[in-house]
Amino acid sequence: MKGLTDWNAIFFRLNASCLKDDRWGSENFSKQKVKDVLAALKFLERHDHTQFNLQSVSVAKMAAMVAHALGGKKVSVTADDFLPFDTRKLKKETGITEESAAVLKRLMKTRKMDARVVSMLAEELKNSSMRSDE
Repeated sequence: MKGLTDWNAIFFRLNASCLKDDRWGSENFSKQKVKDVLAALKFLERHDHTQFNLQSVSVAKMAAMVAHALGGKKVSVTADDFLPFDTRKLKKETGITEESAAVLKRLMKTRKMDARVVSMLAEELKNSSMRSDE
């Protein structure tokens, strides 16, 4: 019975998470599409990675500072190197799609987008352009 999905574990995972939605309750869980359940699990995994990294930032900064103090200028480490999950990988996995980025860039070039919206999306567009350069 190795090929069977453990729906009890998935149900518990979704209900123990920060996703407080009636869809994941005991009355509606069995009515959800498998695609939606998998998307929720993927979201929770990314969310957990982000939370664990945020909780580890102070220790990671201290570790980087100690490494620089002990190694001097020869050491080239950052706090990101000491986080539990690789932030570079997370940035590649999340964000807007390439198609959306192309549309947003076109709107920015034609100046049909409000400057406030552009400023809110600046970080996401920068990450998108970094992904497309690699």
